[in-house]
Amino acid sequence: MTVLAARTAPRGAVVVAATVAGVVVAQAVAARAGVGWVPGGDLAVYRAAGEAVLAGLSPYEVDLHGYRFVYTPFAAVLLTPLALLVPGAAYWAWTTAAAAGLARYTTAGALLLSPVAATLLLGNVNLLLMAMVLADLLLVRGRARGVLTGLAAGIKLTPLIFIVYLFLIGRIRAGLTAAAAFAGTVAAGFLALPGPSTRYWSGMFLDGSRTRPPGEDAFGTSVRGAVGHLVPGAPTLVWIVLSLIVGVSGLTVAVIAHRRGRVLHAIVLCAVTGLLVSPVTWYSHWVWCLPILAVVRSRVLWVVFALPLPWWIVYVLGLAPVPEHAWWMPVELLYTLTGLALLGTAANWGAGDE
Repeated sequence: MTVLAARTAPRGAVVVAATVAGVVVAQAVAARAGVGWVPGGDLAVYRAAGEAVLAGLSPYEVDLHGYRFVYTPFAAVLLTPLALLVPGAAYWAWTTAAAAGLARYTTAGALLLSPVAATLLLGNVNLLLMAMVLADLLLVRGRARGVLTGLAAGIKLTPLIFIVYLFLIGRIRAGLTAAAAFAGTVAAGFLALPGPSTRYWSGMFLDGSRTRPPGEDAFGTSVRGAVGHLVPGAPTLVWIVLSLIVGVSGLTVAVIAHRRGRVLHAIVLCAVTGLLVSPVTWYSHWVWCLPILAVVRSRVLWVVFALPLPWWIVYVLGLAPVPEHAWWMPVELLYTLTGLALLGTAANWGAGDE
């Protein structure tokens, strides 16, 4: 099944309706179980950051049940319109817009993929960032190419790897444009929020512990997460060296794919590399499974990306306690190993939909 293929308007309406229905059902199940879960946990943090900015406070002082704002000062400024909406309206406006954009390229079956479902349930920004990068690298032509990638990196740092990728494939002008756009977001952040910007860029952006409530381990599905799972207490240098090896290897195969004319393959390989080398990568960050499934026609991959969904929903809705480390470690390692396998088998991928 091809995920990234244009669909008719009725099919798109089905995706939006299925998204809304899925969220409503999840909330109803939680309510029936006596659990006070509401959708949009990540969006609530975004909205609180926007409120802090409007109130003249630092978005990095936001703390909602232990969850803190971890994106750039520029992102905090962009999120201020959310603070003007009541929480429920903000979530549904955000989620229906994300589903509508998703509907143009996918079927309702994609909602069964854990990263996609997680992003929509949490109200995360991942789909927007992926769309910005894909549009920039596949659709934009001329001097404007690179702007969207730079802006995406200015919101959340993980797309920075695509700026490196642009230089490596010889798109020097686009790389410089992306770098300039990113630098512009940093400057805009300092102009709007000088104090928080100084704090963020002085080292806070490297603090992975802020991605989880105090006392919870921030493992995730990256190389760093795998090292934390398998070798608790390992020196920081271990995951840094391993991440560098994966990063160089992944970007190398991405460049090779690009030189062979397999543009979408190359972008996907770069994305997978970024997910693996990022200090913290959660399930919802793997929304790149959509273009991955467009170029790798594999039912096994569909199962891999869908498999954690029931497990994830059960504890996120509060229907069961967060499982012990021994239970969720294999699930996170599954994503890490899948990413490494994708890089290792890139030469054998089919033609896909370029």
